[in-house]
Amino acid sequence: MNSPKVNMSIQAAKKVNGLADPTKPFSSFMKYNKNDLEVTFHFIKAPAMTTFLKDKVFSMIKDNMMETYKKCPWGWNGKNKRAELFHKDASDNSLAAFVHFRFDVENLIEVLYLYEIQIEKNVRGKGLGKYLMSLLETMAFHYKMKRIVLTVLKSEVDVVKFYFSLQYEIESYSPEDAFYYILSKKKKTLELTKN
Repeated sequence: MNSPKVNMSIQAAKKVNGLADPTKPFSSFMKYNKNDLEVTFHFIKAPAMTTFLKDKVFSMIKDNMMETYKKCPWGWNGKNKRAELFHKDASDNSLAAFVHFRFDVENLIEVLYLYEIQIEKNVRGKGLGKYLMSLLETMAFHYKMKRIVLTVLKSEVDVVKFYFSLQYEIESYSPEDAFYYILSKKKKTLELTKN
């Protein structure tokens, strides 16, 4: 039986996951136009995605991450990755990039759990990753989540540095001897600005 605090966390995550579009209050921020890159974001829950879009998203993660996964103990399992990506509560924002997240309970508290942020190679280095992270951060704290949590492979040194630069910290329950870190952020520090 769960404690009242855990039940409250579960209910908080379920409430936000039940929204048709949790990005609606942030509609004015669903465009990115900077550094010769113009992108419009669309929120789509995984069950509503077309087969074409699912294939495009899966192809992006395969191109960006398959070799990295093969080198770590998790290995690459396309079937499992596809199941995780298209879970009924998963959300993806665009084709030039996609963000896969859920409002969930982690370590007994309500969180926005970032499963994936993938950016097409040809649009990297233009500030899109930081902008997407600021949008996620704004959403998480708007919906009263206690943290943003993510897992990052230690071998992805530049990605780890990126998260540290955004003031993410190693979680106390992140296994020290693992090939990955569990990182989190407990308060909003990025300012979401229209561009």
